[in-house]
Amino acid sequence: MTRLNRLKNLKKNKKGTMAIEIVIGMFMFLVALSFMTDIAIIGWKFSVISQTNSFVARTAMLQGGITSSAPYGFPGADRAYLTSSEVATKVADNFKKAGIKAGDYQVTINGANLGSDVTVDYGGDIVTQIKVNYKWSLLSNFIPGLLSNSTTSTRTVNSEFKYRYSDFSGE
Repeated sequence: MTRLNRLKNLKKNKKGTMAIEIVIGMFMFLVALSFMTDIAIIGWKFSVISQTNSFVARTAMLQGGITSSAPYGFPGADRAYLTSSEVATKVADNFKKAGIKAGDYQVTINGANLGSDVTVDYGGDIVTQIKVNYKWSLLSNFIPGLLSNSTTSTRTVNSEFKYRYSDFSGE
């Protein structure tokens, strides 16, 4: 039998084609479902990243930066001031709830990592930036290779705290 005859016989024999079509269709359905689920999860993570960066920017704006202790003359002193370690803890808690691991993100304020003392006097610009690495966890089960990327959220605000370098002690 020649190859041409075998090919003709295969075309005529339709046994098992339905099973093959179902398997291919299910595979395509699973890939599409994984893609849509990953999109939903990543969208939720992007929302958490954006909200967390807004919190960091708002805190830095109201406090004139973020330092390891309340600056001299800050209204409310230590009770009202969020230190860099407290802000870092809140960021870590938010990201933990969203499934973002500690090594997968970096928070900077005016280019300095969160934890460094950053002070900006009244009216000065404060730029907060959060960079997060994420993975397409479900879709990467079907497509070979490491499917990952990163996103960056940036906020720019103006400092609202006036540092006083005189003898004013605050409230």
